[in-house]
Amino acid sequence: MKGQQKSALEDLLAFQMRTSGLPKFEREYKFHPERKWRFDFYRENWGIEINGGGWNQGGHNRNPIEMGKDYEKYNAAMEMGIRVLLYTGEQVKDLTALAQLERIFK
Repeated sequence: MKGQQKSALEDLLAFQMRTSGLPKFEREYKFHPERKWRFDFYRENWGIEINGGGWNQGGHNRNPIEMGKDYEKYNAAMEMGIRVLLYTGEQVKDLTALAQLERIFK
């Protein structure tokens, strides 16, 4: 269920970005040469992640080990010069994420 909910949130954000006229982002972009890390969306050194688990008690927000893995991923990306934007599922649903993306990319 967790993967399905995240996919639904990703699909929703993709739809919002497309209909608002934002430039195209690559989905499930593998950014690291050695690790299997991916961003939900990526464009020109910007990575976007949707963390829906905060609203459904997902493991990445309750489990310190999983949180540490997320931090490792985001810190490695930033070390590579990639800016990282993180959104909750609620921020996608209430258009907060879209509003910020429009400010940055339009």
